[in-house]
Amino acid sequence: MAFFTVNTTAEAVREPQGGNYLSKSGIYPVTLKIVSVTTNDHNARSLNFNVDYEGSENTLYGLKLDNNDGTANYQQRIFNNLCVVAGLQGSISDPEIQTHNLGKDKKPTDLSVLTDFTDIPVFIRIKEVYSLYNNKLQSRKEIVGFYRAEDKASASEIVNGTEAGVQYNKDLEYASDVTYKDGLTAEKVAALKEAEKSGSAPAAQTAAVTKPTKNLFAS
Repeated sequence: MAFFTVNTTAEAVREPQGGNYLSKSGIYPVTLKIVSVTTNDHNARSLNFNVDYEGSENTLYGLKLDNNDGTANYQQRIFNNLCVVAGLQGSISDPEIQTHNLGKDKKPTDLSVLTDFTDIPVFIRIKEVYSLYNNKLQSRKEIVGFYRAEDKASASEIVNGTEAGVQYNKDLEYASDVTYKDGLTAEKVAALKEAEKSGSAPAAQTAAVTKPTKNLFAS
């Protein structure tokens, strides 16, 4: 028996491209795997999304529900739209503490998980946002919206019973747009990225572990 058989097809010798990641502005078909709640020192809540995109794990951080003064953050509307897109009504169940293996090292991490959103397919729109902090380039992927998986319907179309997918097609025209803050431009961002190649890599972002919070949308 041969120890190994060499495969010389084009597909077999193709260079590996890595996983499929939500690295650019756009609208993507994903499956929500974990939606977890974190709170800061002011008890303001944010959501982190662990999603599956074409077999690869992706994490999107910091969809804000509350401002530090206790008022609703504008992004709370995005979460409410997700609830409609996911077919949820009434109150969302309180988060449950679950342990998940996260990151490259698959480190066991306790999360406050909203179980109503486990294994739900949706289309998600994200936007690249570049800014400066202490004169260092910051990049984040901001969640802009959600659409129903089967017909790309927006929350408004679902509630009002209008034609599904119209808003999706409108948003698709601008889905690749990037937001630049603090006087940045595409050219400046490219130059900063090139300059940072010789420096140390930024520390990876990790999600904070928090206790369960009160019901998000209790009646």
